[in-house]
This record gives sequence, structure tokens and C-alpha cells, in this order.
Amino acid sequence: MSDKKTGILLLSHGSRLDDGEEVIKAYKEMYTEEFPDMPVEYGFMEIRKPGIPETINKLTSENDLDKIIVVPVFVAHGLHTKRDIPQILGVESDFDPESISGGHHHHHHGHDHGHDHGHSHGHHHHHHHDHDDEKIEFDGEIVLTDPLGIDTRLYEIIKDRVSDNL
Repeated sequence: MSDKKTGILLLSHGSRLDDGEEVIKAYKEMYTEEFPDMPVEYGFMEIRKPGIPETINKLTSENDLDKIIVVPVFVAHGLHTKRDIPQILGVESDFDPESISGGHHHHHHGHDHGHDHGHSHGHHHHHHHDHDDEKIEFDGEIVLTDPLGIDTRLYEIIKDRVSDNL
């Protein structure tokens, strides 16, 4: 029996600016400092590398894992956490397309540009559908948690931001 572990993927949205990477990397480092035996990596939903499959493959190639917990470090659920990320991870989602308000602006990734994926005109919504994307090579359990959501600890931070500027 091998001593299998649980890995953690801290997931950031991804941006052209470096700020988001600095934040998610800092959380990864805090985690590693507190739980040195826990395999933790950070990755991005889109725009920035490493993407989700790359990060999962890195976690699994360096550790003998039977489970990965994916934590979207997002404030709230959105199309990414309800639809795109579960799709990439291959996990079930209770996403209901009818739940999109003002349905006229949901950009179906690629489907409304004809089927020629050869030239996505730099629309950043397509980055995670590039055909050269890695596939996830992991047959263990993947758990996708809720985003940060409504939490009094976040409310404390909001109050701090306000009081710092009163």
C-alpha cells in the first residue's frame, strides 16, 4: 500500500497584470509554511500560465496523490466556477444555463464564431480552450470547493479598507 496524499490547487482567475499571481503565490507560500507536508500549487483559470491541467499534472507528477482539492480563490460563484472550471476538471456541476441573467451577453466560448477555432481573435475567453492545452492525467478524486463567498472574515477586511480611508 502506498501512502497516498491529498494535493491542493489554489485557483486564481488569471490576469495580464502580475498582481493576481503575487496574491495567489503568497497564499500558496502561507499554506506551505503552515502545512509543509501538504502538496500545494497555484494555477489560473485563463490568460496566465500555468493553467488548471498543467498545475494538476505538476501536482500528480511530483506526489503520489489520490485526491486533489481545488479551491477557487474567487469572491463569488460565476460562470467560471459553475461552468468552465468543472468542465476543465471533469467534475459534476449543478450549473443551469437558464440561470444566466440578461442572457444576451453570455459569450459561448467559441460557438458563436462559427466552428473555425483556427483564429480566435485574441478573445481572452478562449485561452482555456486552446487545442494545445494539456489534458489532466489524473484518475483520482477531484473536489471543487465553493469560492470564498459570504464570510464575516471577508467583511472584516472590507471594514479595514474603509476605516483605513476615512
